[in-house]
Amino acid sequence: MFPRQPNQSVIDGLLVLQTLTAAARPIGSRELARQLGLEPTRVNRLAKTLAGLGFLQQAADRKYAVGPGVHVLAAQALHASGLLRAALPALETLHPLGHTVSMGVIWRSQVCYLYHWHPGMSSAEAVGMSDLFPAADSGIGHALLARLAEEEVRLQHPAVPASLLPRLAEVKERGWAFIPRRSEAVVAVALGDVPPAAIALAGPFSKTEAHRLIKPLRVAAAAILDSLNAYQQTIQKKELPCP
Repeated sequence: MFPRQPNQSVIDGLLVLQTLTAAARPIGSRELARQLGLEPTRVNRLAKTLAGLGFLQQAADRKYAVGPGVHVLAAQALHASGLLRAALPALETLHPLGHTVSMGVIWRSQVCYLYHWHPGMSSAEAVGMSDLFPAADSGIGHALLARLAEEEVRLQHPAVPASLLPRLAEVKERGWAFIPRRSEAVVAVALGDVPPAAIALAGPFSKTEAHRLIKPLRVAAAAILDSLNAYQQTIQKKELPCP
């Protein structure tokens, strides 16, 4: 939810940065402007500023790609939160179930997958995913949205249809989300409010079969929280000043 007088330059600059971070190729400022619906001169100025800070870099053809600053920011964020480091061992315990294993967060009413593993993949291949998916259509999205009050959903996630609110109330009551699809289903549980993430299993199973998957999901979620708490305590001890 924005403040009454949001800083539009910050908003537009972050949109430019996020668009290029998710892009599979360098993009010129004019194409960026078309994608974002912004003035080309404004996008060019924002891109040059971000390049000056090292978050973007400009090639000889004047197109922009992510710079080293993005990788530094990502590395520092992953280290500081410890979420992915804490989650990997627990997520790997779900692999033998033979279903897709994922962990994600909600950003701007969309789910970003921090981990998305399919049978046959390595954990390294499963880390990170550039695509974003509507939270209203995602098991992880339902699990996280259900932790919010209805008014919070309306204010923070206006893209979520009001017709979904009764289903979110059901998810909140039973403590897990289930989304049936034509070829597969998704079952998901939230880790908690901190971190605001959820984990899920997806595969060709029924709602009855999904009940058997809740226990291993909850065990994995508890293991992630325990590991994350231990990691954060270790980091805090390292940051204490010397006596």
